[in-house]
Amino acid sequence: MINRMRPKWRRLHSVLLALLAVTSFLLYAAGVLTLRQDRIPGWALEGAGGITAAASYLVYGTPFGAVEHEVEAKFIHPGGLSVQEILALVAKKSIPPGAVDPTTIDGTGAGTDVFTIFAMAMFGLNVFSLVLLYLLMIGIAVGAFMLRYRDRRLIVVPLYFLCVTVMLLTPLGASADAVISMPVGGQRYFVLAAFLPALHIFLEIVDPAAAANLKRQIANSLALLVQGLLLFAALLVRSSTGYLVLVLFAAWTWRLYRERGQPALLRALLRKTAILACTGAISIAVVVIALPAYVQSGRLFGNFWHRAFSTLSVHPDWPFGDLQQVYDCTKYLPQGLDKNVPDANGQCVWWAYPPNAKRPFYDVARATYGGEYERVVRRAYFYVLTHYPRQVFETYAFVKSGLIAKQLEAAWKDLFELARAPVAKSLFGVAAAQLLLFATFAAAVAVADRTIIDWQMAVFPVSFVLSLAPLYVAMATAPTTLDTVFLMYACIVLALLSLLQLGAKRLGLLTLGRAEGQGR
Repeated sequence: MINRMRPKWRRLHSVLLALLAVTSFLLYAAGVLTLRQDRIPGWALEGAGGITAAASYLVYGTPFGAVEHEVEAKFIHPGGLSVQEILALVAKKSIPPGAVDPTTIDGTGAGTDVFTIFAMAMFGLNVFSLVLLYLLMIGIAVGAFMLRYRDRRLIVVPLYFLCVTVMLLTPLGASADAVISMPVGGQRYFVLAAFLPALHIFLEIVDPAAAANLKRQIANSLALLVQGLLLFAALLVRSSTGYLVLVLFAAWTWRLYRERGQPALLRALLRKTAILACTGAISIAVVVIALPAYVQSGRLFGNFWHRAFSTLSVHPDWPFGDLQQVYDCTKYLPQGLDKNVPDANGQCVWWAYPPNAKRPFYDVARATYGGEYERVVRRAYFYVLTHYPRQVFETYAFVKSGLIAKQLEAAWKDLFELARAPVAKSLFGVAAAQLLLFATFAAAVAVADRTIIDWQMAVFPVSFVLSLAPLYVAMATAPTTLDTVFLMYACIVLALLSLLQLGAKRLGLLTLGRAEGQGR
């Protein structure tokens, strides 16, 4: 057992685990940089939002989060130019300035804008800056993890990087569609940025042990503070991993109930709670002060009801019954409610909203995806739910469930096609090194303690099940299932490791029994 090791060997063992964890991050970073997605045309979602805000703020001097109207128009209607080419024009101020709009027009929330502005302010007005800041955030999360954990719990880090590195070899990372819809450092890819901070916080909550001394307690608190801020930042960029907060709250509630009769443990838990509350307060204060226009217009987070309503179109009978007449938007959108373009359905409801008929066209267009838009689409969702319950039930029970199963099946099959991935040979070397490193880490833990993983790793399958919920709100596509696929891969690795651990323990007990029998 590790606790029985001599102090010197225990320290060396902790250093070894930390070095392996750092190496796993460096390997992943090398894999990401090998892809060089920043050189490939794509980044469409970022170009319509965060990159527009960053270019406007850094080059044209607009207020933080506001956008230069002509710059935004160029990104939305690029005329065949790539995002990288438009950024080059912006850097030279080749796009004449015009009016200034207080927010971006996309429905992805303010987080992408903030992240992109900081990235380009730090590393330059180019797409590569997003990749670099994303890797920096992940690196900080790894550093905080290592500062806090020096034992087998650190296995979470190489497990995380093994899975996300393998994903780089699948179509989720290696395909042209990946650069268009989910590039590393992009808005959708940010679902993966939430896991290390959330896992750190989870392990902290379920750990009843108090720090051995004041210095260690301060270090642990600092690491928890950093992870809390990183988690809030990741959720601000992409809120679909909000189910991780539910996991943390459930763990906290369980600990609060369990420690109710033990004042010392309860005080330790409440101290951790206070730190997390501070991270939330700091994050909210920064957002409210820096982005008041986004708060007032209801654009702080991505659109929930827009996704819920728009993706009802996956049902083969959409639009149901008389909905085309109830929401007649053909004056502005000739196709009306559309089966093939889901986003157009929420927009159709908005343009059919009676009060908008008396508003200027520009004001209605700019209010798309705002707070009032969300309220209007929410009412439309419940109208459809109450008037066509059978079709809505079929949508969730059969169609959306089928789409989820299809994506998970594709992710499973991708594991058997890794050798054919259209990537540089060096990336295969990175993936092989990650696998070897993970095996080395597990072996290093096994040397000190035959229990490599324990019940705490159940957080992965629980999170996997919860990650399915957002896929029912929207729908399962490759870009929206990044977090679910990551969790599925992590569960597969943990299942294999559990079987090996169980087999090793049984073999050890059998060997011990034989030795005792021979002794008698």
